[in-house]
Formats: sequence, structure tokens, C-alpha cells
Amino acid sequence: MKAKTFFLTALSCALLLLAGAAGLVAWVDPLLTARTLAEGETALFVNERYELAGLIRRQDYSSILMGTSLAANYRASWFTEGTGEKTLKITFPDGRLSEFDTALDLAFRTHGELSQVFFCLDPNLLIRPDQGSELPEYLYNDNPLDDVQLYFNAESLALAVKSLILGEKAKTSLDEAYLWEGTTRFSIGDALAGYPRPEPTGTVLPDDAFLTTAERCMDVVCGWAQAHPDTQFVIWFPPYSVLYWDQADRLGQTEAILHALEYACGRLLACENVRLSSFLNAQGTITDLNQYADHIHCSTLVTRYEAEQVLAGEWTIWPQFYQKQIDELRQFVTGYDYDGLFERYGWADGAPPEDPAR
Repeated sequence: MKAKTFFLTALSCALLLLAGAAGLVAWVDPLLTARTLAEGETALFVNERYELAGLIRRQDYSSILMGTSLAANYRASWFTEGTGEKTLKITFPDGRLSEFDTALDLAFRTHGELSQVFFCLDPNLLIRPDQGSELPEYLYNDNPLDDVQLYFNAESLALAVKSLILGEKAKTSLDEAYLWEGTTRFSIGDALAGYPRPEPTGTVLPDDAFLTTAERCMDVVCGWAQAHPDTQFVIWFPPYSVLYWDQADRLGQTEAILHALEYACGRLLACENVRLSSFLNAQGTITDLNQYADHIHCSTLVTRYEAEQVLAGEWTIWPQFYQKQIDELRQFVTGYDYDGLFERYGWADGAPPEDPAR
């Protein structure tokens, strides 16, 4: 075979393979970039950052529920039923504020003014510098031409093949997408085992250590409220367990975190279209470690309770009382007997914790 003929044959085969791969990805649409999921229809949900771009762009909704993995165990249907507004859930594990900013911007661009935005504001977002977005920018922008790279992507092809192999048994409805329920254990033993208790640093951070980060966070969140005055923003702090506050205590961060929270409350409550709630001081919840998988992630039983309370306007942070409410949280988390908690479950002597349920 002549070199030219071989080259043309190889090139043709390569192009056919590429076209076949792109065609398979387009047909299966494993990242949900080109179709709408009807009520009850199922799909293989494996990568929020890719799949949500198409869902945000094409699904029918008038409200948004969003948050980090702390919001993964919520169901959008709870909010749809509670408000009468069709709600879409947007969750990014280890989410960064810049990612929620990008996702929400796409929602407003494609659906106009939303009725409500429900935001489970993970306090870690207040104190952790934004490390940059992991979202595929080409799926969230308005340029359809660069979407072509999706069809010539090895991950897309692998997911398309996986979707075909696994079939319906691996698929779930949109309302059950990304849930931890059924795959994660929640118990005292699991909560303690999932929490790597740090050694005390022996130092205390300045009260304003996290204020710069909190200010940047609030610039973004309050910017949403100011840019969309006809949208109601319902924001709440989820119930971090007492293990989180043990960690803060041992790292000398407690006062710095509380000051960041107080600052955030002041900024949010100054926005007329923001309603703010907090479960950080829900003592019956945050001390019940049977409802946790680690120091912050709680069970569906808890998230269902949070949703009901948020929709009912409970656990509200009031403008005239928020400093007192932060002080009540301060008194609880600084006065809690953390060492006694670990001693009860055999951690004090270095042994692994025991799960009473086992």
C-alpha cells in the first residue's frame, strides 16, 4: 500500500471513529446538555458540574434551591410543594461561591426573574478563600460553538458507554439526583470516625481573621439580591454538629468564625428581599450525632426538618436581635464539654470510637 493511500485510509478511519464517538455522545447525552427531563423520567447522574449546566438552561422552573454538599440531601420537590413554584436543585460538592454565582447567572439569563432563590449558605464559604471554579465554562456561557468540545471529550464518551451498559437500574429521577440517602451511614460512630480531630494549636486567631473573606462572600450574595430586587432570597446556615465547633475550638478559630457570621448576618439583613434563618444553634440537632456522617453532613431526616422550618419562616434571624442570637451560639459552643463527649465514646485514650448501634 502506498504511503499516501495508507495515510488517507488511516485518516478516514480516525474521522469515522471521531464521528461515531460524537454521534454516540449526542444520542445518549450522558451529561444532559441537550434535553429536558420530563416528570418521572430518569437519568444517570454522576457529575453535577457538567450535568447542571444543561438542566439549568432547559428545565422548567421558577425557583432555585442551591448549596454545597450540605444541600445534597434536600429534594427540590419539598420546595415545589411548599411554595407552589417549580424548583430546581443546584448542588456542587465542595462548592465555591464563584460556581454558584456562575450557575445563578445562567438561571437568570435563561429564565428571567426567578420567584425565589433558596440558598443553604455553608459557613465554610464565609471563611474559606474561593479557590477558583471547576465548572466547564463552555457549558455555562452563551457561545454554542465551543460546546462542540463536549462531543469529542473522553469523559463524555466514557459516560455514554457507562450509561448504556448500566441501563435503567443505575438511573434515578431528577428529584433523587445526588442524594446521599441510601449510600451513606449516619450514626455516632460514623460521625466520630469521619471527623479527624485535630491537635490543639495552642493559639487563637484574631477576631477579624476571616472578615476579608466574609466581606468578599457577602459582596457576591448581596449583589444577587441587589441585582434582582423582585426575587426573594431565602438563605440559611445549616446545622453544623458540635464536632465542627470542637474543631474550631482546637484550631483557635471559634471567635473568628462567630465574627464572620455576625458580619454576614448584618450584611444580609440589610437587603430588603433577603430572609435569613440559622440552624447553627439548633442544639437538639447539632448534639444528636446519630444524624451525622461526619462533623457537618447530616441525614435526610434533618434536612427535611430544615426545609419544613425554612418554608414556614422558622429559626429566623431578626435584624434587631441577630447579635444576641450570635451571642447565644457563642455561649453554647464555648461552654460545651467536648472532651467529655469523646471520653464517653472511648476516644480519649486514643482508641477508635465505638458505634453503640453496631
